[in-house]
Amino acid sequence: MDALGSLLGPLVVSGRIVDMILLLVAAEAALVALGFVRFGPRAPLLAGLAAGAGLLLALRTGLAGAPWPWTAGALALAGGAHLTELALRRSRTRRPKTLRRREPAATSAAALALGSVSRRRAGTQALLQAFLSRPRQPAHPPAPAAGTGGRGA
Repeated sequence: MDALGSLLGPLVVSGRIVDMILLLVAAEAALVALGFVRFGPRAPLLAGLAAGAGLLLALRTGLAGAPWPWTAGALALAGGAHLTELALRRSRTRRPKTLRRREPAATSAAALALGSVSRRRAGTQALLQAFLSRPRQPAHPPAPAAGTGGRGA
């Protein structure tokens, strides 16, 4: 454990660990931008990576002891990229306002009797009507008559 501490300690204190992570984020962004990742639209993913990179830059400026405007600028970059990502994801999930296609008019006699309804709705109505008009079965079978093989026999 002491060997790991002696290796990572100076990297963390100097801020070089953040530089290494930023290089990994840049490599990931390059892979996404070049199209090697096929998980849907790239813009929200790239905006998310930019937000993370902005937070890493803010951490780096804090560890390096840079003046506060540098840290504030990195945080502003991260916030702007995050808002961009949210807007891109929201616009992707919203459905465009298009006219809905009407279903073709029903042609069966039962559907025509029901009026101007779609085939699917007419089919549902016909099934419901058939279910309600079927003969009802008794909930329990009739009890056997006395002396015809019941339990007491």
